[in-house]
Amino acid sequence: METAITRMLGIRYPIVAAPMFLVSNAPLLQAVAEAGGIGVIPSLNFRTHEGFREFLEAFPDLPFGVNLILKDNPRLEADLEAVVERKVPLVVTSLGDPTRVVERVKAYGGVVWCDVVGHRHAKKAVEAGADALVAVACGAGGHAGQVSPFVLGPWLKEAFGVPVLIAGGLATGRQLLAALALGDGAYIGTRFIATRESAAPLEYKEALLRATPEEIVYTPEVTGVHANFLRESLERFRSGGGKAWKEVYSAGHGVAFIQDIPSAKEVVERLVAEYQAAKAALP
Repeated sequence: METAITRMLGIRYPIVAAPMFLVSNAPLLQAVAEAGGIGVIPSLNFRTHEGFREFLEAFPDLPFGVNLILKDNPRLEADLEAVVERKVPLVVTSLGDPTRVVERVKAYGGVVWCDVVGHRHAKKAVEAGADALVAVACGAGGHAGQVSPFVLGPWLKEAFGVPVLIAGGLATGRQLLAALALGDGAYIGTRFIATRESAAPLEYKEALLRATPEEIVYTPEVTGVHANFLRESLERFRSGGGKAWKEVYSAGHGVAFIQDIPSAKEVVERLVAEYQAAKAALP
């Protein structure tokens, strides 16, 4: 399953556990890396910069990535400095101009990807020197775009000639196969929330088991930017209860295929087995 992404990072499979606020943690990243993929964690999952540094110092010598929010982030410079000192293999940027991050990370040989939801943002990211684009398409959990993944990924790949990861509704090996037909890797969030290692509370994980794609609501009312949330937690928020992200649960359309809470290693193994079966079954 070699692609530009596996070669770029020296990993076995082009499977990425996407960075998820208050969900991604060290056990999840370690399990995914040991299974042959790579996980990414937001630096802001740590309440303090000191806590983030402690994570970087303690995490084992395995492939992993850090997500840096660029816009309105007072910790950006300090967190970036810690990333540079640790020589984090992969940095994924969101919401802003990645130029400075690209310069600092590439200086030590690291890789930078940029989350994008459309052509305009992708153009700026490529001009800044991004090594790859994450095409955050319709159906992705959290802050998602509105373009179908069947269009956004190959459109950006053709337009800019850089590797593209597909994000939006991926949860099975059949979809992994489709993602590799459209781009260079699969960027998977919601499926990894419902794993034993993730930091999501059990109520959150069990809500994913009950949910259907029709119960995912795309709305700006939680953060001011359109994002996908589980309807039942959103209704609680609307009635005055529940804090954004912590108790208003983000999820993508991939809930359609989530029926259990396995280990993250099992998820990766299942994705690979399903991919192989789907590939063999093609006419």
